[in-house]
Amino acid sequence: MGRQKGILKLNGTLEGISFYQRNGQDLVRVANGPDKNKILNNPNFIRTRENNQEFGGAAMIGKALRLGVVREFSDMSDSLANSRIVKIVKEMINRGSGNRGQRAFTPVPLGPMLLNFPFSEKVSFDSICLAPYTVVVNAGRNEVTFTFADFNTGNMIHAPNGATHVRLINLISVLSQYNYNVLTKKYEPTDAIRNSMNAFSASDYMLLGGEVGAVTTLTSTIDLGSNPLLDSSALISCIGVEFYQDLGGTKYLLSSGNAMKIQGVY
Repeated sequence: MGRQKGILKLNGTLEGISFYQRNGQDLVRVANGPDKNKILNNPNFIRTRENNQEFGGAAMIGKALRLGVVREFSDMSDSLANSRIVKIVKEMINRGSGNRGQRAFTPVPLGPMLLNFPFSEKVSFDSICLAPYTVVVNAGRNEVTFTFADFNTGNMIHAPNGATHVRLINLISVLSQYNYNVLTKKYEPTDAIRNSMNAFSASDYMLLGGEVGAVTTLTSTIDLGSNPLLDSSALISCIGVEFYQDLGGTKYLLSSGNAMKIQGVY
């Protein structure tokens, strides 16, 4: 693997040489390996085809999870968050039932694999927010409530330089089970209508450096209409913290210090 230099940056394959970008770098390597037709039809590549099918499903499911948390994803995640999500989802598919290449994605029984997933490995929620809290999920699995007893933001919150205020975030979303469809040759959600539906709530802006002065309660509720959440669909619960700087009465979100994790899968 080499790096592209010069003004002209290429993307794609030219005479057996691949030009591409990764993590903001322009890279180049010699293209090798079997061609697409051989992978799709040669019996020797059946395991490759099976793996590709499940990897494609993992990428699709990872996108659905990101859409469910898209409101906060860009501010809370690092550059590798997407690939880390897809990796975990692929591992969950590996444990699913069915034939190789067509194993189901079942987020409810395998939900513990997503617990405490940090959207940024550079800054974790647990290292930033030390304030204790309780969590309550309703019977319908469409509402989550976080309750924080009164705490001191100076002792319990590790804020970045320049921050004057902090907010606590409660974000929930639906993640459907996915099954492989042999007719379309794709993974499809069993609850496409409510997949990635979400709800969001946030605390008031809390001044850093003293007692909050009251109990903080955050409740997020997804409107599912008249039909309850399918037993096979999971409710993804995330908790986060974001920092602001007050300038002339206006609160500006800082680009550093913000953190969020998956705290529960119900």
